[in-house]
Amino acid sequence: MNIFVKERPILDQKGNVKEGSITVLEKVLLGGVEQHVLIRGENVDNPVLLMIHGGPGQSEIYLSHLLNGPLEKHFTIVNWDQRGAAKSFSKAVKADSMNLEQFLLDAEELLQFLQKRLNKREEKFYLHGHSFGTILGMLMVDRYPQYFHSYVGVAQATGLLEDLLVSYDYVMKKAEELGNQKALEDLKSIGRPPFNQFSKGLWKYSVWLEKFGGKTHSKPGRKIFKYIFSAPEYSLVDKINFFKGALFSVKHMHQELLQTDLRELVKKVGIPVYFFLGRYDYSLPSELAEQYMLNLEAPKKEIVWFEQSGHMPQYEETEKYQEQLLRVLKRRD
Repeated sequence: MNIFVKERPILDQKGNVKEGSITVLEKVLLGGVEQHVLIRGENVDNPVLLMIHGGPGQSEIYLSHLLNGPLEKHFTIVNWDQRGAAKSFSKAVKADSMNLEQFLLDAEELLQFLQKRLNKREEKFYLHGHSFGTILGMLMVDRYPQYFHSYVGVAQATGLLEDLLVSYDYVMKKAEELGNQKALEDLKSIGRPPFNQFSKGLWKYSVWLEKFGGKTHSKPGRKIFKYIFSAPEYSLVDKINFFKGALFSVKHMHQELLQTDLRELVKKVGIPVYFFLGRYDYSLPSELAEQYMLNLEAPKKEIVWFEQSGHMPQYEETEKYQEQLLRVLKRRD
């Protein structure tokens, strides 16, 4: 486990820093607080792909060295630690600033910063959201369409409360089918979503969701979190703050998120939309995302199914994820 941040330059075949590449990890002042972005790509002239992480509060910079290598050949990839998440977790982030409106304001400041930083003032970006990041992502597409070429939602959310209700019922059904009395006792004790006590209920239900295959399908879900401790871009403090930030973000955002329903807020968009859905995803049930896509108005829309995945197809079917992401992002329709 590294204690300090390790530089990870992009090298050519001779072991020298690749000419024209960019590898930047820097602080940006967004909404009055310092937030971190990781910018990587083999050619700074390539199009920009902005990745919005899940959670809320679960930075995905730790996945960059695992998943993004082949993508960096074609895109300049930006990972943003949102306020309160991992490298952007600090005492400067106040609880009352943890709301979607502030995140949207931060996002526009980030977009304007990237236009200047990467000399892309006239170019549109590609937007990629995962899990909670698909809520923020779709709201960004709705409010700021002028910045984007297309959008990819991985494990797309719809209405968080209904997502949780369908998920909880799935776990309860599995517990009944298996005759798992411990699971049944736990699930009954926390009540149906939004649970008797949200944070405690979310944790207990999530444990059984993972055990019953509703989070990941072809790879063990717990294994992925080990990569947090080996992530080159995280110092020891960042690793600790990853978990602090996740708890902080959920605590202060869950009430608003339970009342947020994209099916009511974003019914029509002006850019192409793609959903990458794991067939076994019951963390944010893919069946609800499929229904949302059917009703969504967009100039181009497509669902890419990952038949061996749950909530993290980018981790469970990495090669297919990379191939399909490059395919849809290279479209010019």
